[in-house]
Amino acid sequence: MSCGSKMPDDIVPGDTMQKMLVDLYYAETYSAMVNDSLHQIRNKNMDSLAAYYQTIQAHYNVSNETFIKSVNWYKNNPEQLDTAYASMILHVSEIETKLAK
Repeated sequence: MSCGSKMPDDIVPGDTMQKMLVDLYYAETYSAMVNDSLHQIRNKNMDSLAAYYQTIQAHYNVSNETFIKSVNWYKNNPEQLDTAYASMILHVSEIETKLAK
């Protein structure tokens, strides 16, 4: 698909993808905070991360297949990806500013 392609119906819409990206950002962060006898601090706990991803996908009612297909579509449509990431970064910044106060 070329840049600027119309989004197919089976792709996660931009507003939902932005929300998923926020949740996935925090999942990545939390997975580095999980510590057990097999995982040292600052290393991602891949078991926890996989569980977080499954929970997030279930929350948004997005199958793993649809998520992967959507990620690939966004990679091939950088303008749409940039829009989703820009919204995600703004949202995360707002949350972190509120938490810092």
